[in-house]
Amino acid sequence: MQNLKIETARLILRPFVETDAAMASYNSKQPSVAHFMPEMVKDTEEAAFDWIRYVNKELWSIDKPCVLFAIIRKDDERCVGCIFVNRKEEWGNIVEMGCYIGDEYQNSGYATEAGKAMIWWVFEKAGQDVISAFAKPENKASQRVIEKLGFIYAGKRLLPHNGEDCEFDYFRLYHTDDLPGPEWDTLWVNKAEKMGDFFNKRAAGYDDTRVSGMSSGCANSDYVKYGSCLPKTDEVLKILDIGCGTGFELPYIWARIPNAHITCLDLSRNMLDLLLEKYRDRREQITVIEASYTDWLYPEAAFDIVTSHSTMHHLWPEEKIGVYRGIHRALVPGGSYIEADFIVDGILAEQYKRRYEAITSALSNKAEAGEYHIDIPCTLEVQIKLLRDAGFCSVEVLDDRTEAHGSGAILQARK
Repeated sequence: MQNLKIETARLILRPFVETDAAMASYNSKQPSVAHFMPEMVKDTEEAAFDWIRYVNKELWSIDKPCVLFAIIRKDDERCVGCIFVNRKEEWGNIVEMGCYIGDEYQNSGYATEAGKAMIWWVFEKAGQDVISAFAKPENKASQRVIEKLGFIYAGKRLLPHNGEDCEFDYFRLYHTDDLPGPEWDTLWVNKAEKMGDFFNKRAAGYDDTRVSGMSSGCANSDYVKYGSCLPKTDEVLKILDIGCGTGFELPYIWARIPNAHITCLDLSRNMLDLLLEKYRDRREQITVIEASYTDWLYPEAAFDIVTSHSTMHHLWPEEKIGVYRGIHRALVPGGSYIEADFIVDGILAEQYKRRYEAITSALSNKAEAGEYHIDIPCTLEVQIKLLRDAGFCSVEVLDDRTEAHGSGAILQARK
């Protein structure tokens, strides 16, 4: 760990060494640093020297992601500040990131550049899912950097500061994308790709991709839970599966409703072809329709159940409600719509909203509903309201894992 070094265009982040003592003391005593981070002040070079020796002995023995780096300017090897990550025990062991830049080196973008590098390290190398940041309400410069890095405001927190409990603004950032390097950028990481093109290109390996990042046992467990939300019956029910892809969920439907006839609706021809090949033994129980469920003409009272899995989070809330009205129209009286999807808390929903806006800002024309493969999940509260506004008489949450990053919920709406 002590050999760790992160490089950016202008900076090197590395552990403090004893020759940094003079600059560490000098930077920590600058007015704005001393005011907002008094615990970092080292009045003398000797005090800074002792602090560096203590840090190098104690901190680096702790498991990741506890690190403290000097921020070194490449052109003159000058130490211009400090950046750290540690666990805040008083707040449930959350991972906190903090930084200071010496007063005379501020307003040069060093904090943002170092912050991006540290975020990359925490997410991609230390394997964390979320980072927190704190700033005093009056520390506008730090708040601007925190927001520039993509953190979302999450409320107020009381924390020890200068010998007493003080109110801090609290921010969170979730790991939503694989970051390619210390100088990642939202528009480099995410490219707007047409929905049909996205799935046609990835059809062949889609089932493997669907369970990547989790064990196959966990993936199967998720779909078993989804299937268990369906009624168990031998009746010949008519089911519409929208955004079906390769039909990953079909076996879990047939496990509960073995005689179901399933109409599979998807805009990817390649996906539908794979679905038909995969389930050729049940071909008489399948109808495939190549179309987008955002503008398909839903037939009236044609299905007992409509279902979707991991697809509706590609639409804005105002786009979803039109689909939900179509689903409501397609159901028989008393029929149900069952949706398993990526549904998140309010902080993560806002982060995805800003991500979507950043990606689509590069487009020459406004994106149509479902035109691009971009995640835009919403909260459980919004999801329930949309279904009720679409005309469903009841909405029940059958499974809720929205507090676990990367999970979601299963809902059932009845006509």
